[in-house]
Parts: sequence; C-alpha cells; structure tokens
Amino acid sequence: MKTAVKAAFLKVMKVPSRLARLRECMLIAENSRNDFLAYCATIRPYRKLIATTPPADHGGLLIVSGRGMNVVWAQVWTLLSLCGRANRLKPYVLTTRTQEHLNRYFRLLDIKLLYLDDLLDRVVTPLPSDFRSRIEAAQTFEDFRALVLDRVPIGDIALSTYCRYHGTGLVDTRQQSVRDNVRQWIEQVWRAMVVSGDIFARYDIRSTYHTEVFMEEYGGIYYEALKAGIKVIRFAGTVRDDAFIIQHRTWENDRLHHAALAHSSWESVRVLPDWDRIRTELKQNFADRYGVKWHRSKRNHPVSTIEDPVTARTELGVPDGRKAAVVYSHILYDTIFFFGTDLFKDYATWLIETVREAVANDKLEWFIKVHPSNIWRAEMESMFGGRYEEERLIEEHIGALPPHVHIVPANSHISPLAWMQLADFGITVRGTSGLEMAALGRTVITAGTGRYEGRGFTYDPQTPDAYRDLLRRLPDIPQITQEQTELAQRYAHGIFILKPFTLSSLEPRLRAGRKEVVASDDLVYVPRSLPANILPDDLRELADFLLDDRREDLLSDASYF
Repeated sequence: MKTAVKAAFLKVMKVPSRLARLRECMLIAENSRNDFLAYCATIRPYRKLIATTPPADHGGLLIVSGRGMNVVWAQVWTLLSLCGRANRLKPYVLTTRTQEHLNRYFRLLDIKLLYLDDLLDRVVTPLPSDFRSRIEAAQTFEDFRALVLDRVPIGDIALSTYCRYHGTGLVDTRQQSVRDNVRQWIEQVWRAMVVSGDIFARYDIRSTYHTEVFMEEYGGIYYEALKAGIKVIRFAGTVRDDAFIIQHRTWENDRLHHAALAHSSWESVRVLPDWDRIRTELKQNFADRYGVKWHRSKRNHPVSTIEDPVTARTELGVPDGRKAAVVYSHILYDTIFFFGTDLFKDYATWLIETVREAVANDKLEWFIKVHPSNIWRAEMESMFGGRYEEERLIEEHIGALPPHVHIVPANSHISPLAWMQLADFGITVRGTSGLEMAALGRTVITAGTGRYEGRGFTYDPQTPDAYRDLLRRLPDIPQITQEQTELAQRYAHGIFILKPFTLSSLEPRLRAGRKEVVASDDLVYVPRSLPANILPDDLRELADFLLDDRREDLLSDASYF
C-alpha cells in the first residue's frame, strides 16, 4: 500500500500509525517532564524544612506506592512525607524499578526507595501447608471466598483482583483456567504479606500511607500492617480538585467505605446545631458537584444539557402521576467483596436480580443507570469492545426488556442531579447516589452495608427475599419523612463538606498539554509557595492526625466543633 493511501486508510480507520504513536509518546514524555520541573521549582523551600526538623529517630513512615500507581499519588505523598518527619519518622516508599518517573518525585525529599519487585523475588517462605491444601482443594466460588488466613481475606482479595483484570463481575470457577489464575493471585498476596512483614520489622515502621488496599499485592501489605498494629492512613480522591479523604484504618472499621462516616464522626455530625448553615452549604455543594467548579466532578457528566427534572420526565415519556425508580449500577468488577457485606454474592448478581424484579413490576417506570465513570474509564474499549458490561449481562441473563424498563447510558445528556430529582425511588447496593437521593427527600433501598445503611433514612432489607419483596411493593412503600430527610442531609453534609480534607499546600493544575480532566493523571499537584520556614497549617494538622488513631476521620472544617 502506497504511503499516502496508507495514511488515508489509517485516518479513516482511526488506527494510529507507528510514527503517530511515537510522536504521542514523545509528547507525553515532554509534558510529564514539564510537570516534574514545575514541581521541582516549588519543592525547594520544603527541602529546607528537613534540615530544621528533629532527627528521624522514632521509627519509619512507609508510603505504599507499589506498582502501577498514578503519578498524582507520588506528587501528593512526596510533600506529605513531611508530616512523618514532623513526628520524627523517617520516610520510606515501597515502589518498583519500573516506576522511575514516580521515583523521581520521591527522591526530591530524600525518601528512601524500597523496591517491591526485588523483594518479591527473594521470598522463600512458603504458605502454611494446611492453608495450601485448602487452596488446592478449592473448586467453587464459595470455597475461594472462605480462604481466610490470620484474619486476612486472601480469597476475596484474589477474586476481586481477578474481576478487575478481566473486567467482569462474575467469576466462573468451573473453569480450570479461572481457578488457576485466582490461585496465582493468592500466592502473590501471600508473598506481599511476607515482604511487608519483613519491612515493618526491619525499618521499625510506625505508620503507612495507602490508597489501594484490596487489590493485587496491596491487599497483603494493608492487612499485614493491620496485623502489626501500625497506624494505617488511607487516602482517597474526591470530586473536589483540592481535597482528599484521609482516615485511620483499623480492624474495627476495615470494611467501612472510605466515603462513609465512622460511628464516632456521625455522632458528632448529627447533632451540629447550625442547621441553616448546614442546609445552605449542602445545597451549594450539590450545585458545585454537578456544575463546572471542579475538573474531577465534570468528567462524570461532561455532556449534560437537561438540568430540569420536569423537562427530563417529559423527554423520557414518564406521564404525570406515574412514579419512577432509578437503579444505580456500580462498577461491576471494581473493588468488589471489600466494603461491608452484600445481600447478593456480587454486584453483577445484584444487578441481574434487580432487573428481573423491574421486568416483572410494570406499575412504575424503571431506569437502569450505567455508572458515569464508564465515560472515562479505559476498560470500555479495551475490554468490552465499546459495550457496557451491564448491557451484556442483561442480554445474556434476561433478554429483551419490556417498554417500562430502560437502560440509561453513562453519557446521558440529562444531568445526574436531574435524574435524582425526577425519580421517586433509588435502588443501589451502597452507591453515593443513594445518599444524595435521600438528602433530596427520595426513598432509597439498599442491598449492602458499609456506607450509610442503618442511619435512619434508607430501607435496608436484611435478606435477598426481603429486598425482592420491597421491589415488588413499589411504588406503594411509604416515602421517607421530613425528619428522615434531615438526617440524610446531615450525613451528606458530613460526607461531602466535612470529610474532604483540603490540602491547601498543593495547587491542582491541569496536566501540561491537557484542556480537561479525563484520566486520573490529567490533574496534577504542585506545592504552593512556602510563606515561612515552618510546616503549613494543613500539613501540621495531618501530622497531628498521623499517629492519633482516636480520630478515625480527618474532618476538614474545625469551626463546626
């Protein structure tokens, strides 16, 4: 094929040529270099703080970067290593040799690099023989889920990892290849447990930084830290560009969702006196999260054009007086088996069973809403060929849907807020939308624990049959009361406003060469200028929180308490 014809063919087929791919890689490398140089320019004053802090002679802080971590965490944790130094802890990072770009950030503040790939290769400690026998004998899904070693749910970790890598919410353990793959992950988690146990002892680790805590080797490292009694700090992103969720993880709150309030936090939040302020701030927060204020939130609704729920109902063909239920699908293959307990064995089974009930109940309109993160998650094309996993499962297990049941794509042009307002009922396992709908006065039915169930504003059936019975009674179950709505609003205020901790020492910026945030690393973080040669207030607050596990949640706005 001649060059001009080939180029035209590749353009039409949208297949990048080798030269185009090379140019793209070079551009990415150049942009990454520019981001790194911007970080270097502003980190220098913070380096001077190291010389003024007391010697790091009280043990170590271990940053768990592992393999495949987003560069954003290297940017955040490099600066936050100073919080460990403020507690006289020497910072270490568990990383890999292949993550050289991230390692450049860690070196900027003299964080000692420990290479996970090298350490895993040296593991010679075998699995306990009796446990290995159980692994080899495991055949069914339930057999693998029952594999728990020294309180570590190693079978769940391996199954969950399998689901993420294969983009499926269902694990067919009847297949030998599936069982072999799960067993390989069990071995890998075990080796990570051995490695991390050695690190904790050798470097006298007193605290750890994590974001991933259940997949791949991360699960083994996380649980080994809990077993060792280490102060475990977990970070999670939020839809706010400048804020993160930061919490102590313990055996007691291990299965609590990161975007949930610990019991002690809820007891404080639910009695806050300034109700007018709470209600006003929550209303503004809804507008901000579903508006254009934050890059991270915009990527979940980039094409919304209909904001009014009345207009949306008209476009959807929902007659006046007819009630509607929205089923909020989860990412069916991501971090399953970790948060709380579920009524059904996995998210996929829950979705199938819920749609069955929707098909059988034509007394209201049902909308099956695909999770909005499918807009930007790479798996849509790489694993599913452009089709939603929800569509495939429904087609395989249920078939054609009747007129009163509708699948809503992730890129619906109706605003997520309008969806919550147009519906009368929200159905979820534990999704954020359930909390939001309850705060808007809508009735919500959950099918799992670990988030906001039991707080007094949702229907929380305890068995699959009780759950099905509630769905069959729709639309005739009672709406929540004003008192329940206020409870939901207080909880939502705690989650959306108080729990995101503002890291004011880091400036969020669009990655060099980007005009919007799609991928996780499209938003980068650069240290702000240091006004004085002292630890900034936000880092000081985190430093105080680091070893104080009496507080489970690091709440952001102290003016309430």
